[in-house]
Amino acid sequence: MKNNDSLSVHLVLRLFKSDLSKIKQALIIVLVLFMPLTIIKAENTRILMETDQQQKKQISGVIKDVNNEPIIGANVLEKGNTSNGTVTDENGIFSLNIPANATLHISYIGYLDQDVPTGGKSTIDIILKEDVKALDELIVVGYGSVKKSDLTGSVQRVNSDIYKNQNMSQITDMLAGTVAGFNTVQSSSAAGGGSIEIRGRTSLNASTAPMIVLDGSIFNGSLRDVNPQDVESIEILKDASSSAIYGARAANGVVMITTKKGKKGKTMISFSSQLGTSNTTNDFKPYDEEGYLIYKRDLLRQKNPSMPSYYYDDPNNLPNNVTLDQWRNASNNPQDDNVKEWLGRLSFFGVEVDNYVNGRTVDWYKEVIGTGIRQKHDLSISGATENTSYFWSVDYQKNEGVVRGDDYSAIRTRLNFDFNITPWLNAGINTHFSDRNESAVPVSWRDNLYYMSPYGSKYEEDGSLKWYPNTFALASPLLNYYEQEKLRKVNSLFATGYLNFSLPFGINYKISFQPNYIFTNDYNFYPSSIPAGGAGGLGSRSDSKSFSWIFDNILNWKRQFQQHSFDVTLLYSTEQNNGWSTTASNQLFVPNQKLGFSGLQFGTNPTVSSNDTKTSADAFMGRINYSLFNKYLLTASVRRDGYSAFGVKNPRATFPALAFAWKLSDEDFFNLPNVYQLKLRTSWGLNGNREIGEYSALAQLNSVQHFNGSKVQVGVYNSSLPNKELKWERTEAFNVGMDLGLFENRIDITGDFYIMNTFDLLMSRQLPQITGFSSIMTNLGQLRNVGAELTINTVNIDKKDFKWTSSLVYSANRNKIIKLFGDFEEVEINGEKVRREVPDYTNNWFPGHAIDQIWNYKTLGIWQISEKEEAAKYRLEPGDWKAVDVDNNGKYEALKDKQFIGYEEPRHRLGFRNSFDFLKYFSVSFFIRADLGHLAPFSYALQLAGADTGDKRNSFDIPYWTPDNPINDYSRIVARTNVYGGGLMIYKSRSFVRLQDVSCSYSLPNTITQRFGINNMELYYSGHNLLTFSKWPGWDPESLNSPMYKSHTLGVRITL
Repeated sequence: MKNNDSLSVHLVLRLFKSDLSKIKQALIIVLVLFMPLTIIKAENTRILMETDQQQKKQISGVIKDVNNEPIIGANVLEKGNTSNGTVTDENGIFSLNIPANATLHISYIGYLDQDVPTGGKSTIDIILKEDVKALDELIVVGYGSVKKSDLTGSVQRVNSDIYKNQNMSQITDMLAGTVAGFNTVQSSSAAGGGSIEIRGRTSLNASTAPMIVLDGSIFNGSLRDVNPQDVESIEILKDASSSAIYGARAANGVVMITTKKGKKGKTMISFSSQLGTSNTTNDFKPYDEEGYLIYKRDLLRQKNPSMPSYYYDDPNNLPNNVTLDQWRNASNNPQDDNVKEWLGRLSFFGVEVDNYVNGRTVDWYKEVIGTGIRQKHDLSISGATENTSYFWSVDYQKNEGVVRGDDYSAIRTRLNFDFNITPWLNAGINTHFSDRNESAVPVSWRDNLYYMSPYGSKYEEDGSLKWYPNTFALASPLLNYYEQEKLRKVNSLFATGYLNFSLPFGINYKISFQPNYIFTNDYNFYPSSIPAGGAGGLGSRSDSKSFSWIFDNILNWKRQFQQHSFDVTLLYSTEQNNGWSTTASNQLFVPNQKLGFSGLQFGTNPTVSSNDTKTSADAFMGRINYSLFNKYLLTASVRRDGYSAFGVKNPRATFPALAFAWKLSDEDFFNLPNVYQLKLRTSWGLNGNREIGEYSALAQLNSVQHFNGSKVQVGVYNSSLPNKELKWERTEAFNVGMDLGLFENRIDITGDFYIMNTFDLLMSRQLPQITGFSSIMTNLGQLRNVGAELTINTVNIDKKDFKWTSSLVYSANRNKIIKLFGDFEEVEINGEKVRREVPDYTNNWFPGHAIDQIWNYKTLGIWQISEKEEAAKYRLEPGDWKAVDVDNNGKYEALKDKQFIGYEEPRHRLGFRNSFDFLKYFSVSFFIRADLGHLAPFSYALQLAGADTGDKRNSFDIPYWTPDNPINDYSRIVARTNVYGGGLMIYKSRSFVRLQDVSCSYSLPNTITQRFGINNMELYYSGHNLLTFSKWPGWDPESLNSPMYKSHTLGVRITL
């Protein structure tokens, strides 16, 4: 067999060799015949190429906006040949080879596209006009984005450029009052921020704060950790169809924050620096030296009416009809020194007498309240290539509050990367780190400031702080500020790493992992030099950390079939949350206290406690966006959530949503003049609230210690009952809305009306003591929120050297408790027996009424001297509060005479912004905010301590009734209130109109900045809370009994 194979190979080789010469001959013939043709074709090709090159030419130019600012990254294409194009550089300059007489197509996001004939020119300058229609900008809606024109839900976008000149500590400073339905209350602290709600309260016990989504990832950290200067845009998802894709955490709405990314072109370096001051919006002071003397005089006159009225008068300033002898003889044993006698009658302590005689006073208000310095510095580096984008920023912030010792500082840094690795694979990471220093020890101003006598002493004779400046047992407000040792540091690290896979058939698959770390150290030491330290000092150390993660898998498929458009998203998500905390404390330190909280082991009475928590959750979600003829839009979604905190019988819940929109203006029959676009929207959805304790469905254990005579024993007991049936709090919401654009969208109107019903409220139900348990967490009751929102944006004037835009927002929310605990009673109202659900008098929750509705006595003013006999029927006197006696039985009884007298939340909220750009380089903006129609308790008006210890201390500088000053809105100093069953509270108007923000800026001309290698340089001023118009008698109508700050800030922004 082997020999036969060798023979075959030999024969083949011989045949090949014999034909080789014939093959060579054939090749020579082919080359001879076709070479001339090849040469001729090549020459023709060369000639054609040279001709084409001769026909093409280079054109260059600059693209700017109407303010003569260069537009970076604008697309410049040869019209009809999309493969031939470029983008403008950092100076707005472009250069492109195009055929003669070709047309350029210019486009850039937010500006109108423009076709520009070149007409044989070699240079051309182009001005792009802003697209006031802006209907096709992409709006982030959760796990994706849609064009604004295709939105079916109620979503409000906030562009950060509007607020770039504002002095902001936190993102909530940007949003206060500027978005319809987004309710905020500014914080008065140096850290800034404040509380936020979307469309009112949807729960009685669980959290009502909206969920935060940062760069597409659910964010469990603090908004303090996000630098406002890093924010590109914010989307607020208000209706259920928009937020239902987040299911169990979206009952209170969703705030979606998108941070900045690198843009193509030259690497951009931006730096900004701000420096400013802060003061109080209003002064709410104690009585000064003169006012203190008058206050003490009037108080003692009222406490001791049997004494002559001149008994408490200054002997050097007696009434005309009173002699000095009369004044001295009013006392059985007057002192020789008339001044000391007078001060004794005013109940002055010895230290006060000594300081008065020697002319020494203390302005406690200035010791506590002052001017704070605010500073913020930002640096960012960003850029992008064809396949990579990057953004890095760092900022340092340090604020001093208006209260001494209220300091706050933070360092925040962000790093965003995005890589196009292959045509089918994209990867990236968004990460930020923050270091917050919250170690401030502010002075104890709330009561102590107002109780300090201006004639007290700040220091002892040896120079140490005086514990009790008045001698009376009221501690100095400065003690903790000077003596307490405190360290509180919060470090957080949050990241989102993701991979995007482009799969066949238009499918995109994204996986992302989002870890979040938070570390908190809170250390305190109170030395024995202050009352809080006791005999030997008191120290504590609290260390806590949390680690949470979320892992998302997202499939997305988009496809267009003729007039049908589909966008399908599927999600599977898992998460885990872990927390660990340990607290140690000790007291009675030996041999000394010098180590403070760094030496807790040297105390003699140690305690330790710890608390660890863990929860887990998962979710499945599906959503489809369908469009027919690009006029009829449908969004449908369903989400299935599971969470470990609920009862074993109800660990999961399903949250569906449906929305429909109709672009009525796109119909052929629609032909209304000046109506650019009209879209009608309606949506329905079901969301959940899971913000309760990690182990609320389980029995809670507490420990108790017992000494049996020889040692300490520890026992445990159940404090609450378990509830296997505990389930999700659910909010069902219905929304109808309209988007209307007039005059080519120069007037843009958005209106919404909504109804939200919250079922199965998560409530802690108190249990009778006989059960041996204090409470049980259960599902009870129902709430309803109804509201309306309106947003009007206008471009009033748009000319080359002057542009004026305005924005008006309005919202109103009305809530009601539909059901509470389900217990009923029969009561007599107006002579008729009525069966009603039993209210919760402890929390002032009344079925059929709003959560914030005030139930109290309706005051009519003050009993006057002419009404003395009528007041006596109620055991009151002139100068006391007068209220409505509903049943006219001569007694004030809570259940019979208290009424619904108002609301604690604003009935109407408005915001009005105007922005002006003029003379190319100048801009001015101001924002006016109004919260109207609500009340707040003002307990100081009750003068509760006047009859008790008022003569031994100072007080709030507020009006009070006297026979010589018979006002009708404030009582006498020693007013009697114990006749009011259930207690009396005085409410004052909290309505306000505020000039909340003002900013002015000047951009230096490029002809100047470019000489120094600077692309842009801007100088600006920002004012915050500059003017407030309100009848609120305390510090501020927004912060109530805390000092609110107003600030003035100067800044500079430079881009290289």
